[in-house]
Amino acid sequence: MSTALSIRGVSKSYRIYPGKRDRIKDVFSPGKSKRGYDFWALQDVSVDVEWGTTLGVLGRNGAGKSTLLQIASGILQPTRGSVEARGRLVALLQLGAGFNMEFSGRENVILNGLILGISRHDMMRKLDEIEAFADIGEFMDQPVKTYSSGMRARLGFAVAVSVDPDILVVDETLSVGDAIFKHMSLQKMRDLRDRGATILFVSHSTSMVRDFCTDAILLHRGKLLAHGETNEAIDRYHALLASIEAKRNGKTIDSSEKTPNYEIDDDEGRLMTPEFKENPDFDRRAPGFRRGTGEARITSVELLDEQRISTYVVEPESKITIRVHLEYREAVRGSSVVITIRNKAGIDVFTTTTALEKTPMGKRSEGERTIVDFTFAVPLQPGGYSVSAGINPPGNRKLYLDWVDVATAFQIDRTQQPGAIMGVVRLPTQVEIHAPDRHPARSDQSA
Repeated sequence: MSTALSIRGVSKSYRIYPGKRDRIKDVFSPGKSKRGYDFWALQDVSVDVEWGTTLGVLGRNGAGKSTLLQIASGILQPTRGSVEARGRLVALLQLGAGFNMEFSGRENVILNGLILGISRHDMMRKLDEIEAFADIGEFMDQPVKTYSSGMRARLGFAVAVSVDPDILVVDETLSVGDAIFKHMSLQKMRDLRDRGATILFVSHSTSMVRDFCTDAILLHRGKLLAHGETNEAIDRYHALLASIEAKRNGKTIDSSEKTPNYEIDDDEGRLMTPEFKENPDFDRRAPGFRRGTGEARITSVELLDEQRISTYVVEPESKITIRVHLEYREAVRGSSVVITIRNKAGIDVFTTTTALEKTPMGKRSEGERTIVDFTFAVPLQPGGYSVSAGINPPGNRKLYLDWVDVATAFQIDRTQQPGAIMGVVRLPTQVEIHAPDRHPARSDQSA
């Protein structure tokens, strides 16, 4: 496997001064006044990233993560060392980076494409796709300075993924925006990864790095502490933080001690922001997030709690209802409604259909509207989940009259209860205790 990005012996230093006057004295008295000192943000970092790798970059604030990504992207020049990137590299390092705040979103899309070496004609062809993914409505023609942080994130990400990058560099871009945007963005990055793109991904959410990345590195005080399999790097990160915390408390800690449950700045509790869209406009869905032959359409998908009240935050193991609103644009002799729940790693954890649940939809006439409710408990691990929904013709699960990916999203709250789910899902289980060659005694009948 060939190397997409090669970082060799990279170091970066900055001159630090106690105050502004000290800096001025050094400028006007070179070689005489030595009031400053060199701060090394990176020290001799070497990483080779293979094609198709999704590399998570871990580290505490100030570890050098952003500096490394800026150097890898060509925004900063290293003090020592070299970087070689093969193919088109697109970086999302800061919200609004590369945007002219006085220009409209549409003008900035064209400008960013030209900067990336894409012709105006090609960017105009991609404009509808970018606008659909960003989904910022009339603000597309307003100055970027009027955008919220979430809107800038949407537009920046939409541009980045639409130009088919060979290497995508993402620094905490997904920490803003609503839950549906997060899930759609992760799905888009999974699509890029599956097509062979290389991704560098910085996040303080270790669970997101574990679920999304194939490899990871750990930086600490500008030095590379670990590089390899994701879980190993995360365990090293946990151990590092536990050691730091122990030193703060005046304790000692065994360097071999494992701390697999140590959570670091996980953003699961911040998935639901004020910008969350209660009823996403499915008709404006970006290409790839909606498909179908068109005889029927999904007009809305809701998530309801046990009181049938719309919600996006769910108690562990409580009952929920996924309500799918349908409209038949042509008469059909039969159909089946399908829902899929997917975790943030992109794994389908649950799928069911009206056919599987032995609830046939029957014949439907042109223009008919109907609602389908799926009600069930959610014995799932706490975290973020998306819901996709579709309509199949009779006897064909691979064909869709309509399919909406990431139709809505929800979060299962974390719990400190002793019975908290430790894996992906809790399965109905019967436990029996018995001696060899004896009849088993059920656990609920034994002491």
